[in-house]
Amino acid sequence: MGEPEKIDPLADLRAELLRDLPGDISRVRKAYRRAAQQAALLRDAKDFTAHQAACKAGLSHLESLIKLLRWACGADGAVESGKAMGGEDVDVETLIKEARRTLNGT
Repeated sequence: MGEPEKIDPLADLRAELLRDLPGDISRVRKAYRRAAQQAALLRDAKDFTAHQAACKAGLSHLESLIKLLRWACGADGAVESGKAMGGEDVDVETLIKEARRTLNGT
């Protein structure tokens, strides 16, 4: 009988994150943009304050996803040749730069 297959749970998690996070980040960015644009329609100060708090929460969510993506990319070769573990093309640096621009409001 052969040796039992060694499973690295962190490698599996990284692979899953690298596969899913680019799409997740894109969806969160689009949702944030839509929500931020609604601020122009708010006239009541109380509504605007609540909306602003919701936007800040959205940006925190986006920032957390970016941090997860950075961890998943890791310096230990988790991403090779610009491809995620699933074989999809992933331009991580562009995703991070776009997310930073969104967070900075530029």
